[in-house]
Amino acid sequence: MQIHLIPCHQINTSQWDNCVQQSDNGLIYGQSFFLNHISPGWSGLVGENYDWVLPVVSRKKFGFSYLYQPPFTQQLGVYAKKGVVVPYHEIIKWLKANFSFWEISWNVATAKHIADAKILQTEATNFVLLLSKGYKSIAENFHTDLIKNLKKSTQSRLLYQPSPRFENCIYLFLLHYASRTPHVTQADYQNFRQLCFFAKEKNQLICRDAINEKGDVLATALLLSGGNRMYNMMNTTTEEGRKKAANHFLINEIIKEFAGQNIIFDFEGSDLPGVKVFYENFGAVNEPYYHIRYNNLPWPVKLFKS
Repeated sequence: MQIHLIPCHQINTSQWDNCVQQSDNGLIYGQSFFLNHISPGWSGLVGENYDWVLPVVSRKKFGFSYLYQPPFTQQLGVYAKKGVVVPYHEIIKWLKANFSFWEISWNVATAKHIADAKILQTEATNFVLLLSKGYKSIAENFHTDLIKNLKKSTQSRLLYQPSPRFENCIYLFLLHYASRTPHVTQADYQNFRQLCFFAKEKNQLICRDAINEKGDVLATALLLSGGNRMYNMMNTTTEEGRKKAANHFLINEIIKEFAGQNIIFDFEGSDLPGVKVFYENFGAVNEPYYHIRYNNLPWPVKLFKS
């Protein structure tokens, strides 16, 4: 079969989004509006009648085309309508022929179909929590450490409120955590801001703060909603907030606010030990995805990406 790469401006976004939404793994990262803002100039591999789709985000350096994972995009991969037979072998063959290097993250449904010794797959952690069972049932699974920290936050008299401006959430994230991700550029953050503007207009943006009695923000959470899922895109805690367990309080209040609805709280990670334990304490379960790496660059260029 022939496989063609279609630039985003030629893609039928209605059919594309319909395919992503019908897929069992139809996450927000694969939606055209998300890709348009975060990965301007993206392309896609598309099956007949958009029965399956694969976002392709690539660049070129020193004459070599490569695949990379765009910022703020935890995972991509193939999305397919139910019952569709996806030509994974042909897709992988085509990608290998056209891109010499890959450092990407794919959903588990895509990764499990890769059978190639030259492609390295590493499982990554992503915690999710079902909110439909109600807060009381959820809280019964809270770990002892979380319960202790929630008591500490109660003693600190913290307050929970909607963030007045989502830009404040981004500002605090940049202030406290930008140094941890130096590969994310100012242009990337601007793209994310534009995504948030768009999501706000579509009522898909949720921003919440934990504040002290003086009104100082101690923790913030910026979430995107799509389908039946809330994505914890940016979660920031100040130094004072850490001392007062403000983030434990904040996440607990978000869970309390949306509990009982048919929503999955997607924590968006993480394999960092401290963050991993923090999410596990809420009784969240791991819904893994995969880091995918392929290096077919010629020697000696290959050595710089080993």
